[in-house]
Amino acid sequence: MSTPSGSPAPPPHPDYRFSLANERTLLAWLRTGLALVAGGVAMTQFAPRLGFAGGGEAVSVALLVAGLVTALAGHRRYTRNERAIAADQPLPPGVAARWVTALVAVLVVVLLVLVVVDIVRG
Repeated sequence: MSTPSGSPAPPPHPDYRFSLANERTLLAWLRTGLALVAGGVAMTQFAPRLGFAGGGEAVSVALLVAGLVTALAGHRRYTRNERAIAADQPLPPGVAARWVTALVAVLVVVLLVLVVVDIVRG
């Protein structure tokens, strides 16, 4: 298709609201990752001996890794969705949310066990 002046028409651009919503979703993923990192740093300061020697540090490292994985998964999702939006294609299926949810659930269970052990040992 060409314009009245004979030059080719620019390709239609997707609605900017989709890209802005995608960006807000990325920021939510980044906030979640940052919260996990903050929790990891707090663990080293406030619960260094949780359940057993090194328990707090182990949970701290796991939280820091979870924060990194969450941020990277959010960026990957953002990039894939942005490409699909620009190409006017359906959004690709995402499994990152399931994996991050499972990771956080495992961390909560481990932390719960360590807290109970710490309380029992008194």
